Amino acid sequence: MYVDNSDLKSKNKNPIDLLEDALINYKWPYNRTDNNTLFAEAKGNWCDYHLTLAWSQDKKILQYSWLYNIKITPSKYSLVYPLINKINLNLASGHIELWDEEGMIMFRNSEIASRNINIDRNEIDYILNSCLEECDKYYPAFQFVLWGKKSPVQALEASLLDTLGEA
Repeated sequence: MYVDNSDLKSKNKNPIDLLEDALINYKWPYNRTDNNTLFAEAKGNWCDYHLTLAWSQDKKILQYSWLYNIKITPSKYSLVYPLINKINLNLASGHIELWDEEGMIMFRNSEIASRNINIDRNEIDYILNSCLEECDKYYPAFQFVLWGKKSPVQALEASLLDTLGEA
């Protein structure tokens, strides 16, 4: 019987260690505050995102949030909430939320590691890349609603429009 040992090192590694390795590889600035928490910045197509990545050893949950570089004033909340609801209907996992106290938009998700299988580096890369892609995909929708005076439906359609070629 063949046993693949190529990923043996990461089986017992704290996912935060793997995330730190990935952030170094991506050249994203970060700050590791303790064994279970990382703060980082990722450059997107539209803005820089502030990431919080936290591991709960006892629950075996990796939680991650991506803060958009958009400040929403309370007077605009009524425009943003319907858009967030529409976006969340399109997400396969995770969700977008508005942090009321600060007026900030964030994407949040978590990954549960089973008792026998830990999160590996391939999964870490997938998490980081897919989150960046999802955040970038919906950033224009917020711009269209906040400053382009589009409805949530129009904003979402415009942000998801696939274009052919390059300008």
